[in-house]
Amino acid sequence: MKAYMTARKLIIYNSKIGEAFLVSELGEYKYENLPTNKQNFVSKIEALADFQNTGRVLLGMRRKPQRVFTGAVGKTIKAFIDFRTRIYSLANLTINNYEIYLHSFNCFLSDRGIRSVSKITQATILEFISQLNPSKPAARHVALYILKNYTHYLYENELISKDYFRTIPSDNYKQQSRLPSTFSREEIDMLIKCIDRGSPKGKRDYAMFLLALKLVFRSSDIANLKFENISWNTNEFTFKQQKTGKSITLPLLPEVGNAIIDYLKYGRPVSNESHCFLQVVPPYSKIAPHDIANAVQFYLKRAGINLHNRKHGPHALRHSFASGLLQEATPLPVISEALGHTNSVSTMFHLRIDTSSLKQCSLDVPQIPPSFYKQKGGYHE
Repeated sequence: MKAYMTARKLIIYNSKIGEAFLVSELGEYKYENLPTNKQNFVSKIEALADFQNTGRVLLGMRRKPQRVFTGAVGKTIKAFIDFRTRIYSLANLTINNYEIYLHSFNCFLSDRGIRSVSKITQATILEFISQLNPSKPAARHVALYILKNYTHYLYENELISKDYFRTIPSDNYKQQSRLPSTFSREEIDMLIKCIDRGSPKGKRDYAMFLLALKLVFRSSDIANLKFENISWNTNEFTFKQQKTGKSITLPLLPEVGNAIIDYLKYGRPVSNESHCFLQVVPPYSKIAPHDIANAVQFYLKRAGINLHNRKHGPHALRHSFASGLLQEATPLPVISEALGHTNSVSTMFHLRIDTSSLKQCSLDVPQIPPSFYKQKGGYHE
């Protein structure tokens, strides 16, 4: 930006200069179509104008604009989402997925001048599918599922003349096909020891990590933890989990409580914010789950832990906790309760990492009878 302004003899920065600079670097672009690194580039430039106007320093990616469904196509999308929500009692996360992918489809149609669902063709649908990112199989799987049901809804309501449900290709995506990533106790110790607990940020991160490691808090629950959720009299945490909506009570362990107190007394900025953990720079707003994910990745790399072919976010810490319980032969219902799962089916996902116990369940391979080799043409050495 500095070189850009110097070359054009521009002295005072404003948002129009920022917009022109972005066009010079990226060409005419749509923010939602940019890869993550380019979106981050845009966010940093726009943060300059926001600082000029408000004095705030915004962290992370810029907020994406609200998804608005307009026109005749948008009307059918809203009706479809309302119908599925009413019939299947969709969770908010599922509704959000419907809005994300159908808004993308709506924008795709609009860019091609398609203003009515009656103009949707098989070629149009396949062209949209071809633009889905193949490196994100889970997202592609969800998009195909939603698109199948949306077009089937249009057909059943006689809004299109052909049912594209079977025309839209299926994929062979296997949910949870890979083993969960875990870290050994030695690696967890390395992670904890590399945190600078003398700085405000280190005090905050140490307390957050203990919540994840000792009590298996999800990052969303750490980010949304409020003072009202901490009972110092009964030494308990009581809160409703963001992911499941299930209320849970966990013990306030001395090690965890002391870390939180150390942060509150000597690390937390002065603020009227009711959330426990705050950003370390103005405007001292509450942290977001992705801030915790970034912190975990930062300290894992600082500790020199090998991350090759391993996921390295906050969820890996939960898997590591579950792995430790499995190694101690803890009963499945106890692990399920500790992880805050609504049922043991979700907990069974973790059983695959207990290879030592799985080996005890292995069966001997039966001998193949000689008659097998005499099939179709006789015996061959």
